[in-house]
Amino acid sequence: MSERILIINLSNKTCEEIPYSYDESHVYGRGLVLDLLRKYVPDNAGRYDADNAIIIAPGFFAGNKAPSAVRMFVATAEDRGKGIQICNTTGNLPQKIGSLGIAAIVITGIAEEKGSVIRIDSQGVEFTVKPELNGASVKDIVHGLKACYNDDIGIVGTGKCGDMRMSLSSMFLTYPHGIPEYHSPRSGFGDVFGAKNLRALVIDSKDYFGRDNKNPDEFWTIGKELTQKIINDEVCGGALPTYGSITIMKILKSKASLKELSEMDRKKSLESDKFTDKQPEQHCDDCDNRKNNKTCAPMCVIGCLNRHSSSDGKRYESPSQVEVEAAVKNCFDIEDYEMSREIQIRATEMSLVSVEYVTAAKAFAEANGIEHGEAHLLEWLDEIERGTAIGRIIASRTYGIGKLYADTGIEALMDRRAIQDEKLFDIMIDSRYPRLRGMTAIDLLYAQIFVLENLGFCIFTSFALLDDDETFEKLAQMFTARTGIKTSGEDLIIQANECIAAEKDYEVQRWEAARETNIPPFTKVLYRYFDKKEQD
Repeated sequence: MSERILIINLSNKTCEEIPYSYDESHVYGRGLVLDLLRKYVPDNAGRYDADNAIIIAPGFFAGNKAPSAVRMFVATAEDRGKGIQICNTTGNLPQKIGSLGIAAIVITGIAEEKGSVIRIDSQGVEFTVKPELNGASVKDIVHGLKACYNDDIGIVGTGKCGDMRMSLSSMFLTYPHGIPEYHSPRSGFGDVFGAKNLRALVIDSKDYFGRDNKNPDEFWTIGKELTQKIINDEVCGGALPTYGSITIMKILKSKASLKELSEMDRKKSLESDKFTDKQPEQHCDDCDNRKNNKTCAPMCVIGCLNRHSSSDGKRYESPSQVEVEAAVKNCFDIEDYEMSREIQIRATEMSLVSVEYVTAAKAFAEANGIEHGEAHLLEWLDEIERGTAIGRIIASRTYGIGKLYADTGIEALMDRRAIQDEKLFDIMIDSRYPRLRGMTAIDLLYAQIFVLENLGFCIFTSFALLDDDETFEKLAQMFTARTGIKTSGEDLIIQANECIAAEKDYEVQRWEAARETNIPPFTKVLYRYFDKKEQD
C-alpha cells in the first residue's frame, strides 16, 4: 500500500514527493503529523519563520467508505519553546486528499506575494497568486476560487484576520458542493497561513472514495456493522440528526436524558427543521437549486450539519452560534439572538474565532472599566476588521489581554482548555484488554479518543464507539482490511497512547531547544565560574 507525502516550499515554488507506506513507517494520523514536524521543522523554529510548516493529513480511513471517518489534521509548531498546535477538522478535503493517494502535505517557506494559492490535482501542483482576493470576505474568496476552477473543489485558507496575524484568527474549510459552503474551526491558526502569504490550498478532485485499500469489500462489510452501531445509538442516531449539536449541550448541561425531553419540545424542534432549509447568509445568491448539506462530508452517517435550530424555531448559522449566544449571556448577562447571529456571521467572514471573541471582549471591557461592554460588541468587530490598536488587542485572545493588563486582576476571565477541567469529573471507562489494565480511566479515555482521531472518525461518534472492546476489534479488522497487516483493538489503543507520549516528548524537545537559543551570552562566563574543573 503505497501513497505519497508532498513537501511544498512556498519560497521557491517547488514540490517534492516522498513515498509513504504504513508497512515501513508504522505511523499514521497524528503520529504521522508529529513525525513530519520532527523531520521538517527545526526545534528552534518560530511560529512565523519560513522554517515552520503547515501540515495537513487526512485520517487513515478518510477517502475510503468508512462511516463518519471524514476528518483530517491541520498542524503547525506553536512557537519557540512550545509544542504542536493541531486542529482536527472536516469538510470535503479529507476524502479528496486521501483519494489522490496523498498521505500528508507539508507546506514550508514564505510566498513572495500575498494572496498565493496552491492548487493540487491528479496531475500535480500549481502555484498562482490571486491579489484580487486580498482583503476579501471568506464568501468572496470561496466564490472567487470556485469561479476560477470549479464548484466541487476543496479549499482550506484564511481571511483578513489571518493576514493580520491575529491570535484569534482561524482558517476556513469548504463543505461538499451544496449549502452551507464553508466553516471555520475554533482551533484553527489562520495567522500561520497569513505569515506564509498563503491565501488558500485548493484540492481539485471529484473523487471521494479512491484511496488505496487492500481489501475494500471486507472493509466495507465491517464498516456497515459500525454504521448500524452509530445510527442505533441514542445520541448519534437519534439526537444529533434530529436536533443538531445544540441538543448535546442542552442534555449534558441539564443532566437530563433524551427520554426526559418533553413531547412538546420534541415537536417544536422537529418543526424548526423548516427554518434550516432557508439559505443562511453565507450562501450565494444563485443557490436555490443546490442541495442542502445535512452532512459535513460524504460517508458521514450522523447528519447533524444543517440542523442547527432551537426549539423555538430560531435557525443558527453554525454550531458555534449557540456557543456565541451562551457566551454573550454568560459574559454580559443578556440574551440577544440577532446580535449573536451577526457576531457569528461577521467573525466567519473575516476568519475570526467567534466564541473566544466574546470572552476576549469581556476581558477587555473589565480591564478598561467599561461597564456595558455588550454595547461595543459589534463596534469592536469593526476595530478588528480595520486592524486598529484596540482591535488587535482584543484579537490577541484573553491570554494576550491578560498579559497586557496583568495588574487588573482579570485572570478569572481567561479562556480555559478542556483538559483543565478533567479533575472535576469522575471518569468511568474500562477495558478487558490485559495490557491496558494499568491505565487510569482518564488515560484510557484519551487513548481511545486518539484511536478515533487517527483513523479519521468524527468526535461525535465517541458516544457510540468508546468504552467498547468489541467495537475496537471491529476498527482493528477494518485497519487490517485496509493495510493487510494483522492488528487488534488493543494494539490500536496502545499505539494511540504512544502517540500521546510522543507529543509530550516533542513539547519537551522544543522547550529545550528554545532554552538553548535564549540563554544570554553572559552565561558562558558563569559556565567558567561554576565549572568544577576550573575551581580545581
